[in-house]
Amino acid sequence: MLTIGRQKVDGLTLAVPAILACAAGALALVAPQAVPWAFLLLAGLAVILLWAIRWEITLWAWLWVFSYGLLDWPQWRFKPPGFFVLSGPRVVFLAGITAFGIYFLRQNRRIRIDRALLWAIVLTIGYFSASATVMGWVASGPVSTAPYFRFFSGILFPFTMFILVYNSIHDEKQIRRILIFLSAYTWYALYIGYLQYMDILGVEWARSLIFPAFINDPNWGIHFDRARGAFPASNWQASLLVLAFYADLFFIRRTRGALRASLIVQAVLIPPAIFFAGVRSGYLAFLLCGIVWCLWGSRWRLGRIKLAVGLLGVLLGVAVFWSSLTQTIRATGGVTQMGPIRSRQVLLLRAWDLIQRRPFFGVGWGQYLRADLAISRDPGVRKSMPGIVAPIQTPGNLFVVVFTETGVVGLTLLVGVFVLLWRQSVFLYRRLPRTANSMLCPAFVVLFWVALVNYLTDASFVDPLWEPFGNGLFWAMAGLLVGFNRLLEPAKPDLDVSSLTGVG
Repeated sequence: MLTIGRQKVDGLTLAVPAILACAAGALALVAPQAVPWAFLLLAGLAVILLWAIRWEITLWAWLWVFSYGLLDWPQWRFKPPGFFVLSGPRVVFLAGITAFGIYFLRQNRRIRIDRALLWAIVLTIGYFSASATVMGWVASGPVSTAPYFRFFSGILFPFTMFILVYNSIHDEKQIRRILIFLSAYTWYALYIGYLQYMDILGVEWARSLIFPAFINDPNWGIHFDRARGAFPASNWQASLLVLAFYADLFFIRRTRGALRASLIVQAVLIPPAIFFAGVRSGYLAFLLCGIVWCLWGSRWRLGRIKLAVGLLGVLLGVAVFWSSLTQTIRATGGVTQMGPIRSRQVLLLRAWDLIQRRPFFGVGWGQYLRADLAISRDPGVRKSMPGIVAPIQTPGNLFVVVFTETGVVGLTLLVGVFVLLWRQSVFLYRRLPRTANSMLCPAFVVLFWVALVNYLTDASFVDPLWEPFGNGLFWAMAGLLVGFNRLLEPAKPDLDVSSLTGVG
């Protein structure tokens, strides 16, 4: 692969600000009304350049992920001529790609696709894009959908960040910086979530303290009757908090001082906030991740004791609050709310109908809704289930949707990606000494297993390809893990592992 030497890159680095300044000046002469925006863009590009040179480059992936909870303002969307609609997160993504590009040039590093997992990802991206090209990037019909959105936000962007993070790993201190970033955003998510739950309980002034104000708009997103944080759906909030809780447990044992104290307080505040989100998949994910963490995140005997105590606490809590949990109101748990369960049952039957019609290649990437509405169904069946299944719903399961839209081929590719990712985590777990207690240690791999269980649990109840936040968060974590596994592989003379103290 063509690379650029350090001397040339340094010259390029010095030339970039001058070129940007000249471009801004020229724009000011041609269109004086655009001067504020030109120099604002110049300042942003200068920050990108400085970040790529001096700061932690992998944080761009998490900045992009968290921008869905910070910068995804509805009024901040515009469509440049000949380009797709730009939103806050998409601008951050493009800025991140630019920063990574400058970083790789300046560090004289290549983007490696050097293992089966990465080639499986490339093949999956290619097949899904081919399916969308054949069947249409826009699905027209009674309900207009956007296969291109599912492809870019649900597949291409997260996988791109995975590959870039994977190629940027070089020091275990990167784990610490990322966990600090995750904890910082979690404080914001908790702040919003607690205020929303106070409003649900009748504290009228609580929502006046929420910023930005559009979060309070009941027409923005769904789940307005739950503590959904700064997101359009509460399962995003629940997934974030589940991961943040176990990340706190991991980080508490490896830090000290004020940071340690803040992590302890945050870990105490997270479980109630998960309950406030009112998502049954969040409850289940929290429980399953706890089992994984207790059995493999601690010594075997101590882990079993923790698991027994934790399960006993869950049983006692369920017994004490049984009457509240078994109500249909989500503010008190809503475990027995049957509408969503019946909806998913109907949607799974519809999906199976489509799968039988086109089992090998599916109905086309992002074309589920069009294909489902095109089938002639008994009007009596539709009429007998008003309010159970909306005409724009897809099956609440990642693998069912992929099977329906891309057939056996697409499902096999996606499952293969997860299997290969799991193998990478097992390889890293076996390479790390059991006695290591640094940031790069077996418990870090267990934290990734927690992230995997959390993601797959959520993906069993919703279609995450419509949710760029959850996809981005998981695949950024995956890039971190696979990158460290590559650094610790034997027979890699071009790699410097002197900073990886976790290997002893």
